[in-house]
Amino acid sequence: MTLPYEGIRVVDFTQVEQGPVGTQVLADFGADVIKVERIDVGDLGRGQNPQINGVSLYYMADNRNKRSLSLDTRKPEAKEIVYQMVKTADVVASNFRPGVMERMGFGYDQLKEINPRIIWSVSSGWGQTGPYQGRIGQDLIAQSLGGLMSLTGDRDGPPRAAGTFIADYLGGMMIAQGIMAALAAREKTGRGQVVETNLLDGVIASHLQENAAALNADWKFERAPKGIGHSDSGPFYAIYECKDGKHYTLMGAFVDDVLGRLSRALDIQPPLTDDPRFENPTRWNENSPALRSIMEVAFKKFTRAEVEERFDANGLPPGAVYDLQEVFEDPQVVHNDMVIEADHPVYGKVKLTGFPVKLSDTPANLRRSPPTVGEHNEEVLGELGYTDAQIKDLQASGVTGSENIKRADEATAS
Repeated sequence: MTLPYEGIRVVDFTQVEQGPVGTQVLADFGADVIKVERIDVGDLGRGQNPQINGVSLYYMADNRNKRSLSLDTRKPEAKEIVYQMVKTADVVASNFRPGVMERMGFGYDQLKEINPRIIWSVSSGWGQTGPYQGRIGQDLIAQSLGGLMSLTGDRDGPPRAAGTFIADYLGGMMIAQGIMAALAAREKTGRGQVVETNLLDGVIASHLQENAAALNADWKFERAPKGIGHSDSGPFYAIYECKDGKHYTLMGAFVDDVLGRLSRALDIQPPLTDDPRFENPTRWNENSPALRSIMEVAFKKFTRAEVEERFDANGLPPGAVYDLQEVFEDPQVVHNDMVIEADHPVYGKVKLTGFPVKLSDTPANLRRSPPTVGEHNEEVLGELGYTDAQIKDLQASGVTGSENIKRADEATAS
């Protein structure tokens, strides 16, 4: 089966999450992504906890379907190897601070002289230019400066970060989107170009609807009251505690006869439809605290499982608040194939998140487990035309890593 990006080669200098999760999208759909890593150490993300068999599970999550080439890029011979790859590559990706790639000898002006069709993707915290250019970029700070943190949390409490590294993930998706757009443009122009993304812009774009209200109507978004899902919402877009201490999300804003359905589902007496305080949506908003109070009492009469069953019987959307272990037991998640298993000769069997985008004819698939450092040194260098003797000389001089040799020796010794 031919995959959408089969035949596309990415020389990938990215590390941790923002970059690797983006290049992984291309790898999942067929691109040959070659991670350029430090000898023995590799991607900084390899050292993060939690770990399995000595490697970070976070690293494993972001680096399937890739190959690894370990180089000491300070050495001229290593730079020459990169230049050889660039001659036939389509993309060079990095997420260092601005100016690092240029100092390494891999800036866009340098690489386009070798290959005018090269797409040079750079991602950073704040942008390649501007007053914050030299600052360290990091997910939490991007959430803060980008406004997302001010929208998150309860009105009576402090701003809160998202429960995951959302700025990094959004940044990665923008990297993939930008590279895909540049590849499409190259089909028309025949030329490569620079693709620039940063954490800050991705976070700002994540709340584009609120931005429009703030910019055009001077709308002030206070954080939502406790349990309410959004600053601009009320008790029908909220989270409630159930009898067993678990939680359930109610989304009733677009449900016909929501008052009647809720009254039947949660055995609310007298029914909400008979209460003049809630006779129309305007009065719902006026009496939001009273409605919220009634709903809190009603939810606590039932366990989360009972609420689920009663909601389903009354045509209300499902909304169990799952922990991560529960997520992957849900029958819809199982049906959607959102867990895949990689089987690596060194790392063993590792379960990873499945592919969220499904194509009917050319679907993403798992072809390679996340690589060990330098796992494909000999393979990649051989494809570039280096002989076995030359590869051994490069390893002996520390230009490229000898990780595979060391692993083989360790296996023999054990």
